[in-house]
Amino acid sequence: MKIVHVFHNYYPVVGGLERAVQSLAEELAKMGHEVHVITSRLSAGNRPKEEVVNGVYVHRVKALKPYFPDLTYPLEYVENVIRDADIVHGHSQNSLFTVKVIEKAKRLGIKTAIYFMAVDALYDHPNPLVKFLGSFYANYMLKKAIELSDTRLVKSFRDLEILRSRYGVEVLHVPDGVSEEIVDAPDMAEEFRERYGIRGPFVVYIGRLHRLKGVDVLIKAVSIAVKEHPKLKAVIIGPGDQKPYKELAQRLGIENHVVFLGYVDEKTKIGALDASIALVLPSICNYVEVFSIVISEAWARSKPVIASAVGEISYRVKHMVNGILVPPKNPQKLAEAMITLLNDENLRTKLGAEGRRNILTWNEIATKIISIYKQA
Repeated sequence: MKIVHVFHNYYPVVGGLERAVQSLAEELAKMGHEVHVITSRLSAGNRPKEEVVNGVYVHRVKALKPYFPDLTYPLEYVENVIRDADIVHGHSQNSLFTVKVIEKAKRLGIKTAIYFMAVDALYDHPNPLVKFLGSFYANYMLKKAIELSDTRLVKSFRDLEILRSRYGVEVLHVPDGVSEEIVDAPDMAEEFRERYGIRGPFVVYIGRLHRLKGVDVLIKAVSIAVKEHPKLKAVIIGPGDQKPYKELAQRLGIENHVVFLGYVDEKTKIGALDASIALVLPSICNYVEVFSIVISEAWARSKPVIASAVGEISYRVKHMVNGILVPPKNPQKLAEAMITLLNDENLRTKLGAEGRRNILTWNEIATKIISIYKQA
């Protein structure tokens, strides 16, 4: 099949959705399909307009991007790529870039699919302007994407439930997968500890350093938890501005208990998970948690998860079954959850083992996606 994926960002841009699109595209290419990605040139640095990356044909087009990435607007469409595709698969109805390219495909008579994400998820956004104006935009884009899509997909049971009950739209649930590398790799805990000189217990955060991801909540929780566990640390992995979080740790007097590693390679990430007590995801609103691949990655390494009950997380993480759920924006409850796992090794083992039963590889996901494409 000739498959075209669409999203406003792609490699080398780093992010959860960008990783998901790349992983799916590359897995489909490994299966022998002709896979293309249409994305914007924005944030791609000096990467060429067209190139082949791990078997995937990447087309970077001119685009306009205001402050919010979801408002990226394509100025080109690569019609010659779209015109003879078997299916054009867009990612996120909230992306104006995605919806405009899907609209072009529809006009050319090509079958379309869209992943719907973070449906009606702005009501708890902390920015009042985004909460108010963004809701109108999101509602318009949702209806437009429903109209333009032949096949409708979701990664989240939350989105599935909302689309069926509120909008009467039938959708297919296909989550993100994990790489076989992260499932099969040997234990790398000791290698990680040796490299970074971390000997005591620690929790790990993996994700963007963004205020909606609640990194400040984690640092405040550590300042509480160290009173009972003085050797506890938090290892924070991911791109973004570290300065405000380092300043917060200094103000709280725990700068020696918070380690910032920035963006790391897969091997380092696996080692950090292996050596940790648990993965912690303290996100503060629904919009940023459509489907957390890093939860699956933690479970693939048999690690428990402590996470805020927002977005899809509360549908995936079952309290005291495969992890611990805490209220968002609550450092005290987060600290108590960390202390609970620090004090109970058997519980950590039990929650991690249960989580491992809930993962799928990208090969399994790609096989399911192909079956859906063929039905379309």
